[in-house]
Amino acid sequence: KQWYQRRVAITAGGDDTKKEIRFSTKVSCNPVVTELIGFLKPEIRELIEYCNKIKMWIQLLIPKIEDGNNFGVSIQEETISEVSTFCEFAKGSFDDMSRYFVTRGKVSSKIVKYPHLEDYVKYLTELDEKQFLHIRVFTNELKMIYCCMFDIINKNLEKIKQPRSQMSSNLY
Repeated sequence: KQWYQRRVAITAGGDDTKKEIRFSTKVSCNPVVTELIGFLKPEIRELIEYCNKIKMWIQLLIPKIEDGNNFGVSIQEETISEVSTFCEFAKGSFDDMSRYFVTRGKVSSKIVKYPHLEDYVKYLTELDEKQFLHIRVFTNELKMIYCCMFDIINKNLEKIKQPRSQMSSNLY
């Protein structure tokens, strides 16, 4: 489906003998992609906020540095690292969605400038399809990120909350 409209506007000049033909092209946003991006952006913001809260929570649970018995601390650091990776992926996807509109705007301006070239219209359609596929892949990634974060935190919850065992302090 093409998301553009063409019309020829005939305007009269100062005298009635002179007429100018001007092409006016309106390129509309892809409503499906725009709606999906509008739905996903708040979800991405929420994921980034959750990641930052989880990182801060774990960071505040890390005990002071001591010799030995740092296995639990290494689990905390590894969990922070994984959550940071998820957060960076979400930030990158957020930027990609914004860049889509910039790229689409550039192509749309080419359509307005060169309305007789169908290649730009085809490129715009391909760009919309590519973005739609990117959104589908990202929604699956989003689900996977939440599942992985839950899994990592759930499996290591004891070591995250209590990185050093209480028995080691009672030995001395």
